[in-house]
This record gives sequence, C-alpha cells and structure tokens, in this order.
Amino acid sequence: MVPPTLPMILASIALTAAAATSFGTIVHYSPTNTSIGELEAVFNPTTGTNGGYYNTSVVPDEVYGAYDYCNMPHARAREYVIPGGYNLQYVELIHRHHKRIPYASNTFPYEDIAMYCDDVETVYYGNPKNGVSVTNIWWKNYQDPSNPMTFYKNGFNGTCQFPQISYAGLDDSAQHGRDLWSVYGDKLKFLPKTFDPATMRIRATSNAITSQVGGALVRAMYPHLSEVSVWQQISSVDSLEPGYSCSFADSVRGAYQGTDEWYEHLDLAKGVFDRLDAISGVDPNDGGWHSWFDHYFDNLSSRLCHQLPLPCKISNSSDCVSKQLAEQVFRLGDYEYNYIFRKAANSTLYSATHYGAFIAELMSRLKCKVAGTESTIYRHNIAHDGSIAPLLGALQINTLRWPGMGSEVIFELWRKEFSHDYSVRVLYGGKPLVTNTPLGTLDMVPYDDFIAYLESLVGNNGELVYQYCTSS
Repeated sequence: MVPPTLPMILASIALTAAAATSFGTIVHYSPTNTSIGELEAVFNPTTGTNGGYYNTSVVPDEVYGAYDYCNMPHARAREYVIPGGYNLQYVELIHRHHKRIPYASNTFPYEDIAMYCDDVETVYYGNPKNGVSVTNIWWKNYQDPSNPMTFYKNGFNGTCQFPQISYAGLDDSAQHGRDLWSVYGDKLKFLPKTFDPATMRIRATSNAITSQVGGALVRAMYPHLSEVSVWQQISSVDSLEPGYSCSFADSVRGAYQGTDEWYEHLDLAKGVFDRLDAISGVDPNDGGWHSWFDHYFDNLSSRLCHQLPLPCKISNSSDCVSKQLAEQVFRLGDYEYNYIFRKAANSTLYSATHYGAFIAELMSRLKCKVAGTESTIYRHNIAHDGSIAPLLGALQINTLRWPGMGSEVIFELWRKEFSHDYSVRVLYGGKPLVTNTPLGTLDMVPYDDFIAYLESLVGNNGELVYQYCTSS
C-alpha cells in the first residue's frame, strides 16, 4: 500500500473522531470514555488521583493491581491464572525501568533540597574478553565548589546523576525479578533453573538506567548468576527505545498536538502553570516546560516516589506545591498520555509507525516460534515509558494512564494440548489487556487473529513501517 501523505493526515484531523478511523490497514478505535480523558474530571479536585498511588512502591495485597506510578503492578504468582488445557511455548516481556532520579531537563533551575545517591555504585567500564585484566570502575558523583559553574542553575545539589536508578528503584527491580520467577520459574516450571543464554535473552536500550535495572532484576531471578550479556541494538535504529527516525510519525503527532483540541487543556491549565512557575523559578516563556506537563510531572513524582517533600520556593519555604496541586499535575499528565497515544484520531497511526519496528520484531518471533525456527523461549526487554505508551497505543488499550515505573506488558504464546492450535495472551499489570479493537480482551486470542491484527499495523514483515518512515 502507499502511505497517506502528510496533507491527507492534516485533512483528516478536521474530521470528527468516529468509532473507527482507517488509514489503509491501520484502523483506530476510540478509547473508552473515563475520567482520565474528560477535562471536567481532570480539573475537578475531587477526582484526586483517580484511585492511583504516587508515593509508595508497596500497596496491600487486596488492592494489588491498582495504578501505582512508583511501582506498577506486574505478574506475580499470587494473582497469576494458568489457562487450562494449554502448554506455554514462548514469553516476550517488555517493561519500563524502575524508579529513578529525575532527568536533568526536568529539574528546576534551583531546587530547595539536595539528592544523595551514595548508597548506589553506578558501574561503567570496558572488559576485554581476552587479554589484560581491568579494574572495576564505578562513578562517584561530586560537586566541586571551585568550579565556577557548579551551582549555577544546576537543579539538585548532591551526589546523584540525573537520571540514575535509585537504591529504592534497584530494590523494586529485584522484587520484580523475584515475582517473575515465582510465575515462570516456580509456578509454571517454564524457565530453566539456571540461566540459559541459548534460550533466554535480556535486552536493554542504550540508556544506562535500563541496564542498571537489569542487573538487579536478573540477579533476583537467578541468584547465583554473576554476569550476563544484555543485548542492545545500534542506538540510531533501535526498535526498543525507540531510536530509529520516522519523520512521518513525528509529523502525524505534531499535527494533532497542534489542534484546538490539544490546546484546550493547556489553556485551561494556565493558572496551574502560573502557580508552578512562581514556586519553581521556571521561566514562564520556556516553551518546552509549557507545551505539556511532562517536566513538572517527572519532577514532582520523582520526589514523592522517594518520600521527599514537594518543592517550595527558594526565597520562601512556606510557599510550596500542595498535594492538591501535585494531583492536578498528575491528572493532566494522564490526560495528555491518553490523548497522544489513544484519543487522537491519528494516535494509532502514530503508535504503529513510531513503535512499529518493535512490533514487527515481536511478530516475527511469534511466527518463527510457531514454525519451529525460533530457539529462544524467553525474551526480556527493559525500556521506557516512551516505549510502553506507543505499544499500548498500537494495541489500543481501552484507556491509557501514564505508564508508571516498572509498567509491564507480557506476550505469552500457548499451544493447546494434543493439538497444533495456538493462542496468544497479553498481560498488562499482570492482567489480560483490555482493548477497544474487535479482539477485545487479549486473553487466549486465536494466534491467527492476533497476528492478523499486528500485520494490519506493520505489514507481513514490517514493510509498512519501512514505507511510512522512509517516505519523506
């Protein structure tokens, strides 16, 4: 097929979003209407956190599965349901890294508290396979007062890199690994007792924080494993983060984030920005901070997830971001993610092109497993919120909240006993993923139907992604 041109995309935005909007084989199904995507609820303080948590990594068992931005629910033995009459053949898992220190770009010019990371050694060195021995190197962060730029708009003082996985984030990573083993090791007896690099693969992005998570998670799954290869693609074409260029996808997203529909919430949030700017010292004319709530969301959530106080004005310690103001930012962040990756009529087209390379890889492995040519049984991908969101957008989850720390999507391939019939189950947060596509809830979906849906997004071999992304 010939991809639609950018003028065609722009023209389509003027149309009222219907239940389904089609671009060739890519069909968009509108998300379910909830308080996440309704501006009246978003700006209503009584909406609170929409039942979510932003200040803890541990919730009681009886509410496990609730949205917990600091440590999202994932598959674990207590809740995991084994489908009867089937044998597990293949597992591919992708999740966001665990909680971290904020990115430097999301810190205020001057922060009212310091952050210290002396309880974590970030290891980084090259180790020749043959030849000289090397000394293990870890980074010790410090501030030198004789450096004239040390304290100029430097954000947080202290001893952290921005970002890095915190001690608490590594602890969450280890628990994630133990929980995965409780399912695929203890309960299903699917994984080997010792790590097998011939049938298992761990993958990370070029961002060091994903490998930091991998070290804690894999060791928790295999306590006697001292080292493991973490696979990476060349960053410029990486499908996992993703790193490959797709100007078509960028244009699609840029177009629908330039509409009155998008700007409506920003106009309504002007007072929110004004209050935050007055406390933080962020320049009100900084377009990056005011084109969406990503920066403020990351700053505030990083503090709360590490049990640090919400920020106060440098010149007035009694003028602080309130709990209610923080919750407003979180509701706006959820609204934006749901709009960008689900609500906008062209969001599925964006997700399918922006993240289609990974989807094509996943589809290829499922096909090869059924054909008997795929040797791996377990692939574990450690990624980012910018990976999970478009993946869920392409699968057309019913409603999307900002994928929190550790957000996990699992693809399971099952074969019916005494048969060659295959089914696919997709878990998000440990539960079958609910979508608005004709596939409905992705719980033991016939293999051919699931593959047909993926092919509608990316083509039989990913050729649609290539066509879209190289068309300009």
